[in-house]
Amino acid sequence: MKFDIPKVPYDLIAKQRNIRRRLCDGDYDLGNPVVSIGWPLEIDNRLDINGGSPYNSPDIVRLVHDPEFDVQYQLRAVRHQIECLEASEEVGHVLDNCPAFDLVHFGTGPLATAFGAQMILREGMQPAFEPAVHTPEDVMRLEKPDLFKDGVCPKILERIEFYNEATQGKIIISPCDAAGPWSVASSIWHYEDMLEAIYTVPQAVHRLLDMVTECLIEWWNIQETYIGRWGRSHSLGAPFSPRGVFIGDDCMVAVSPQTWEEFFMPYNNRLSREYGNFINYHCCMRYDTHFESIVKTDGFAGFDAQPAYNDFNKIASTLEKVHGIWTRSCGPADKDFIRRLRGKVGMQFLVNGKNRADAIQQTRDFLAFLTDSNS
Repeated sequence: MKFDIPKVPYDLIAKQRNIRRRLCDGDYDLGNPVVSIGWPLEIDNRLDINGGSPYNSPDIVRLVHDPEFDVQYQLRAVRHQIECLEASEEVGHVLDNCPAFDLVHFGTGPLATAFGAQMILREGMQPAFEPAVHTPEDVMRLEKPDLFKDGVCPKILERIEFYNEATQGKIIISPCDAAGPWSVASSIWHYEDMLEAIYTVPQAVHRLLDMVTECLIEWWNIQETYIGRWGRSHSLGAPFSPRGVFIGDDCMVAVSPQTWEEFFMPYNNRLSREYGNFINYHCCMRYDTHFESIVKTDGFAGFDAQPAYNDFNKIASTLEKVHGIWTRSCGPADKDFIRRLRGKVGMQFLVNGKNRADAIQQTRDFLAFLTDSNS
């Protein structure tokens, strides 16, 4: 099947990357900010506020099993992101929207399936993963998998090759979201059993995390060799970064900061060092109790803590102290936060509108606020 591949404005993408590179390098001047734009995309008589992303699509099962449907679905999202990016001219600023294919519909645990976990598909939801083992003895018997043969990993590599051929290498492809060592490990070893083993058989926990971290690096590197046009960051389908890794670490909230430093941080350190000594954290939950620990990670760059359930004063004081980046996307409703952090902390921004015209006007007004140091 031949697909209609849109022309991606790589001249604008080159400019947006220079803006983001400055942010990653510690230049927090809001005179040239990292700003994305968005408005709902109509899909099958419904409005998708995520712009057609496969994330939580009602068609998750078909996306995973039907490569042609997957490509058509993602091309629609790519065209929408191109339209957003090309609004740069009307906005008067190069926007940060990135038209790219994403493997997010395979969830965060495909690597765990190489160790024997089972991927469970459900319509309209991210895949779940049934752990492969329950006891420390099971863990001690695990061996490093072959990522070209085991679990759903070869299916993902085949999908990447299909993307390459279908798009003629003209579209950026983001690697599979692997979240981080604990997210993968707790999809291999049942979550409660693994937490208990921290206190009863810690060597088994370290053995699995060591093996998973090694495989994470191998998995990302394999994907990088397969992807025809690599253009985004390792893990999480994150925006372009000149170096580094984005870690999903939802498991941290189940342990104390001291336990986190012993059983989590060493493996995150390895990933950070492997990819340029630069690491950003994501956690879906409240984790301001752990801020003082995670900033000790080698190459700590920032985190995305949500002020809805994290103390904003802790967010601000922690990032100000280390000159870090708040990777949560701020918008027009966050002006008080922005005033507090301006020039002290790195920030990135997102403006969503009811439609294209509304989004463009809101973005113009928001840019005027950002670039006015007296506002």
